[in-house]
Amino acid sequence: MRRPTLLFLFFLLILLSPLTSAQPYWLKEGVYFKYVAEGEHSVAITQDSSTYRGSYGELFWRVVKVENGLVTVEAVLKAENLTEERYTELPHEEALKRLNELISLYEGKEPSTTMGSCRLYPVENETWGKGIARICNETASIEFSNYTYAVLVERDKGLEFIRRAVPKIVRRTVFEIDLRDNVLVYNGTPLGKNLLFILPDKIPQEGEVLFSVLGQEVKVTKSIILNDTVIHTPFRTFKPPILFIRTNMVAGNGWQGMSGIYYDMSSGILVTGFMPVSPLWEAFGFSSVALFDEDSKRSRGEMGGFGMVLADTNAELVLTKRLTGVEIPKLSFIVFILSVFLLAVCGAVKIRRWDA
Repeated sequence: MRRPTLLFLFFLLILLSPLTSAQPYWLKEGVYFKYVAEGEHSVAITQDSSTYRGSYGELFWRVVKVENGLVTVEAVLKAENLTEERYTELPHEEALKRLNELISLYEGKEPSTTMGSCRLYPVENETWGKGIARICNETASIEFSNYTYAVLVERDKGLEFIRRAVPKIVRRTVFEIDLRDNVLVYNGTPLGKNLLFILPDKIPQEGEVLFSVLGQEVKVTKSIILNDTVIHTPFRTFKPPILFIRTNMVAGNGWQGMSGIYYDMSSGILVTGFMPVSPLWEAFGFSSVALFDEDSKRSRGEMGGFGMVLADTNAELVLTKRLTGVEIPKLSFIVFILSVFLLAVCGAVKIRRWDA
């Protein structure tokens, strides 16, 4: 009677004992990663009606806390040498009013030259320096080397355009990553899958929905482990196996097409990737962030960084280890030892009976 009872208790304890979700071994407070993209057209950021284009972009993120299955992350996005372009649609009456105000500034003045139906006037501004005012039939503009303002009037609407130089953009944000499903959570709201690293037991699969943007689902179209690809980054060279993930993307202002993301399978970290839309960018308050390093070189079996590239991390000492699978929590270990002990006692009692 005792043996079946003890066996039942053994299996019951095993079933009731919890399993801890797998998580990367390097995921601890203070670990940071920095990704960069450099080149004349390496940055394209969209926010509302503005697009910022620049020659340098940097993403820095740091683990602040790991507690109760939640990872608190502080992230900084930096972009430099930018040009902002903003298009704003106007009602016809408002556009016509602004056009006439601009034209009135040059009524009665002699243009320096004419180009077709347009008259050109020299202008000078304390902030922007010397430039040109271009007055045409249905459009007018003031153009400097680092600033342009234009207004266009059409039959039933108008358009205002501003181009200006922006030396730098720096945005900071704090969010959480729920390790139960590797979802990025901002201000208590789940935004979609975290793409900064993968979990060993939750690798995105083909057809999986990562997040939604503008009412459209972004899905994994390809998920494959590359055993013949080496990736060179400023931080170090990553050898196979490499996980490659491709998703479908919606058309955006300044980019269009599919993303490509590469992960180191031994650690789960993002090595390099191009992901213009992501829950990460939404946490920064941007519609899209296209970081694309223009120094990427490829050859058979080898490639440089693609998109934003891992440039630095303080996790170097642990990146040589293998990715941990599923951890055995202390309670499960205690339950296991207790179960073995009970079975041993059962066996000892049975042997003593036989000796008797």
